[in-house]
Amino acid sequence: MVKKITPEALAALKEYNEYINEIIKKASDRAAEAAVRRMASLGKVRYVNAGSYQKTEQLLYLYPKLPEDHPDKLKVSEALEAIEGDEYRDVIVERYFEKHTIAEIAEIYGAKYQTISKQRTKLVRILAGEIFPEEVADEIMGRTPGSVRSPENDG
Repeated sequence: MVKKITPEALAALKEYNEYINEIIKKASDRAAEAAVRRMASLGKVRYVNAGSYQKTEQLLYLYPKLPEDHPDKLKVSEALEAIEGDEYRDVIVERYFEKHTIAEIAEIYGAKYQTISKQRTKLVRILAGEIFPEEVADEIMGRTPGSVRSPENDG
């Protein structure tokens, strides 16, 4: 003999299931956040809650290693077109693709360290706007969290 579940019992089961799923989600989110914080403290991750600027830098560092058909490589390639005419565009190439320090790039350009640093920041912000336009807009409007840097040297 099969008993039918009443609508009230079905509603109660559904509510209980949602409650359990919420508990599981909160616990897994806390565990994930703790793991990322631990990895950041060990220098295993560069940014926690990375904003568009940090994500853009990460993509720029990875760019030379990405396969030609990788979606992120294509995004960065398109974004680089936005700075094509900038006299300091090669700062991006020197810093992120060839891994030169700001001091080395300043020497190459015959410019001040501060000039190269400011130009790099300006160009990365332009690229971030091209690669992550919605996130940049959210950051401007104060709708996203800031970033936390790990102790790695940005040099």
